[in-house]
Amino acid sequence: MRFFAILALVVLVGCSDRSAQMADPRIADASRPLVFLTQPTDPPCSCTNASGEIVGTEVDLARRIAAKIGRPLVVEGADFTDILPRLKAGTADFAISSITITDARRLDVDFSVPYRMDGACFLYRKGSPKPRLSQSASLRVGAKLDTIHDLYLSIHGCDPLRFNDLADGVKALDRDEIDALFYDAVPLRELAKRSGGRFVVSPLETRELYGVAVDKRRPDVLAAANAVIAEGGAK
Repeated sequence: MRFFAILALVVLVGCSDRSAQMADPRIADASRPLVFLTQPTDPPCSCTNASGEIVGTEVDLARRIAAKIGRPLVVEGADFTDILPRLKAGTADFAISSITITDARRLDVDFSVPYRMDGACFLYRKGSPKPRLSQSASLRVGAKLDTIHDLYLSIHGCDPLRFNDLADGVKALDRDEIDALFYDAVPLRELAKRSGGRFVVSPLETRELYGVAVDKRRPDVLAAANAVIAEGGAK
């Protein structure tokens, strides 16, 4: 019941005046593709396959949203730091990239109801002491630039080594340049699974709600995202 109460709160807070937004020419042009952004470095959510195609569970969700409103979809890879600015500028329509829903981000974009509730944890080398967020100030910790995890570490007195993408952080961990990497649990669990036993993950340190971020001028995309998530979320 608590999770559904949070969903209702997110919907209420995300509501805004749509009268000016409905005039956006992108809505009227049914042949115009939806431009979707993701950072393809977070398997299994979003990553690049051997053919160079961006794939993953979050990309699948984006395709279902586009299909819901009958639009073609253009999938573009982007640095995480560029995603929300591009939505705000109107050069993309929506994004799914393990984006935590926050009040600060709602100032720039709309959010769907959450498609996933999970959290953040540490990825660290097997045999090393288990990291804790409360002790992170005494550790060498890596984080993705401008993420909620970067903020959590700063609040706990840690000045993390910041990376533009997760792959660079994993390389630093493998080279013993950092003690741990703090990030979303889903991709870190996948990376631990693929590491051949070199890396393990800690228990969750936070609880997060992840949403589809939508250009505020695209209420049609927001409605489609909410409808698809209600039908079954990210599969």
